Amino acid sequence: MQILIRCVAEGDGDDVSSELFDWLVDDANARKHAAPELLPDTPEPDQLGTVAIIQLVLSGAFSATSLGVVIAQWREQRRAAAAPKITVTVEKDGKKYAVTGSDSDEIQQWLDNLDAA
Repeated sequence: MQILIRCVAEGDGDDVSSELFDWLVDDANARKHAAPELLPDTPEPDQLGTVAIIQLVLSGAFSATSLGVVIAQWREQRRAAAAPKITVTVEKDGKKYAVTGSDSDEIQQWLDNLDAA
């Protein structure tokens, strides 16, 4: 299964996908079973600078739920560092799912939607 991810900071609209990419590469399970790649992407009309998108090809050993756990850990680490909130948008099979908050119930709902897609 192929998944595309874009991460944008709230307020300034900065692309922070490369930060999540680095986190995924540092996670041995994600690196082994999701094969993360950072690709150039077309910026939104209101974005300046370069933007990137993360492409993952998930194996059976790394589900959308596993990906969600890694993303939740990354978001929690960013929140602890007083970084601005971000919106994570995941695209799977042409459908987009976005989550902005870091509430565990919201993330669980997001994972359920992604697994059901």
